[in-house]
Amino acid sequence: MSVEIELKLTAKPRAIPVIRQQLLLFPHHYFAPQKLTNIYFETAENQLRGLDMGLRIRGFDDQYEMTIKTAGKVIGGLHQRPEYNVPLSKPELALTLFPPHIWPENCDVEALQSRLNALFSTDFMREKWVVTYGQSEIEVVLDQGEIIAADGKEPICEFELELKQGTVTDVLALAVELAKSDGLRQGNKSKAARGYQLAQGKPKAVLTSVPTEIDMQQPLPAVLSSILTHWQEQEEYWLAGLSEGRHGLKQVLTLVQRMIDYVNEPISRSELLDNQWMAIDQTLSAAETVAETLCYSSSYLQCKLALTMWLVRLTA
Repeated sequence: MSVEIELKLTAKPRAIPVIRQQLLLFPHHYFAPQKLTNIYFETAENQLRGLDMGLRIRGFDDQYEMTIKTAGKVIGGLHQRPEYNVPLSKPELALTLFPPHIWPENCDVEALQSRLNALFSTDFMREKWVVTYGQSEIEVVLDQGEIIAADGKEPICEFELELKQGTVTDVLALAVELAKSDGLRQGNKSKAARGYQLAQGKPKAVLTSVPTEIDMQQPLPAVLSSILTHWQEQEEYWLAGLSEGRHGLKQVLTLVQRMIDYVNEPISRSELLDNQWMAIDQTLSAAETVAETLCYSSSYLQCKLALTMWLVRLTA
């Protein structure tokens, strides 16, 4: 078993050449693009999703690997999920090869396998850099391709920063370096989550409200985590065309400012880039501002990453 810790950055195609050049500035090993095909499996009753599991077979260069990811957590956009990998000689499921303890008690693994069907696939080219940054080794991949299901397709264009050894803060610090360019946005949905939505239909959006006040009786990490969750939700609403998301983002920024004033720590104020924070608020207030422009801007992403960095340091 390994615990995958990664940060996902959705990219606009125009940002890719700039990011490639930035990565060359750091000590690195480069790996040429490789075509990857992933087939994801599920039962008709969505049993794996109900267990917060994702199951796939990946094919590359006539080699195959079966992977299952079990329940994990997201901290400020950092995805942390235990995963188990098993090499296969052919692209056929063999669930009994996974450790028995990952399954719920009394789970009939062979019966579960008999009910699984291919639900969707992700086909993409993966370009990879293994970067030495700070005290860490970080794998940076660029994936470009598409998610394919029976009822349609969605594009894939994203960078993923995965910690191989070292510290999570180095992953975020490298992301801040890359965020000096426009065209990147912190992503919160994996390819698998997007694939399930495409294959099974997106659920009707249920708009969540942003609280008007902060409960500072809670531990600061809980407050920060809640704010970042609201930020991501409202951002995705706005990008999906729901105007309520724009208003929700305004409320989130108000909460952030109140939190900073309440804590009043010079280090946190410095990291949160006060001038850029004010610029984001002003841009959000301008009637002509569109979601794509702001949410993929450098200053917007850097402020969001600064909050995430603060949270990670508090929970280290």
